[in-house]
Amino acid sequence: MPLLDAAFPVGADLPDCARELLKALYPTVRWERVTFHPTLPNYLLKFTNVAVTLPDPLSLTHVRIFIAKQKWPSGGMSRELFGILVHEAYHVLQYQQRMKGMGLGPLRPFVMRYLIASITEGSGRQNRYEKPAYAQETAFLEAYDALPTRLCAPGATADAHRTAISDLLRTAPALVKHRAEP
Repeated sequence: MPLLDAAFPVGADLPDCARELLKALYPTVRWERVTFHPTLPNYLLKFTNVAVTLPDPLSLTHVRIFIAKQKWPSGGMSRELFGILVHEAYHVLQYQQRMKGMGLGPLRPFVMRYLIASITEGSGRQNRYEKPAYAQETAFLEAYDALPTRLCAPGATADAHRTAISDLLRTAPALVKHRAEP
């Protein structure tokens, strides 16, 4: 149904190397409760043209990460997409650590707190929930740029991907987050 597809686009699979990276950075996240969508539904374009993490409106625990189509290259993983994923996954950590991510659709503790902060602080980098997500994204990109090999390099083996992730975590162990701020 076109209307339902527009409101709830079909999720996409991340490459295994990207999924392994997110699991390594956020080991306490319940990834089976997260889907990734390589498009922003039209109703979200008023708020962002990059990405957003929202609770599934028909679930008590599921979270969806929507990423603009132009930010999700068809040829594989880009530096920019990695940064977006790391940032949005930080928001998943924020969702899941409040009442274990439980709540009816958008009626979850994190959503309410985020909306209040957005009204009082704005939705940019100074927002108390965005500030640590942007800091994590920036720290990740700095560590990514310093890597001798690229994460998810085309044609690389699974072992090469794991080695690149290990190198990243060895050089930037503070990227591993078990709890989110604030």
